[in-house]
Amino acid sequence: MQLLLGFINNIEMKIKIFDNFLKETELSYINNFTNNKKWVIQISSKDGDLEFLYLDVLHEKFFNSYLFNEIKKKLDHEYVLEKIYFNGQWPGRDGSFHKDPCKLTALFYVNPYNPEWGGFTQFLISPTEQYIIPPIQNRLITFPGDIAHKAYSYSNQNCPMRISLAYKLL
Repeated sequence: MQLLLGFINNIEMKIKIFDNFLKETELSYINNFTNNKKWVIQISSKDGDLEFLYLDVLHEKFFNSYLFNEIKKKLDHEYVLEKIYFNGQWPGRDGSFHKDPCKLTALFYVNPYNPEWGGFTQFLISPTEQYIIPPIQNRLITFPGDIAHKAYSYSNQNCPMRISLAYKLL
């Protein structure tokens, strides 16, 4: 039991949470940005049956310069930017467990959140142990890419699309 608790505490130490990450004007800019762009459908599973919306913003200056610099202020090491993109999950479009092919993932939760909606990010520690983080608006989380994780959409058709912004860092 102590060994497992030590492992869980080690995972929790690797997953960092930063609430109220951006100023209200910056958050508003991001929300307006996502409303005015054309999203594409992305497949998230090896079986090709789990679709979600995807919006690449790697070449957008606000995201690859200003916002990346804000994220770097929260990091313990220097990282190189590999990818930046929005994930959009409408109700019923959960992701699947996966590991990211990067050293560190920074995930920012964009839109409003209600605890009854679900939409959490689940980290798989073992088949019987998980770590759950709710997608609270304006929250940034960072975690090693090699931790298995899965994003859940909001829980029913009356909920808005769940939007997150992912930074993949090398």
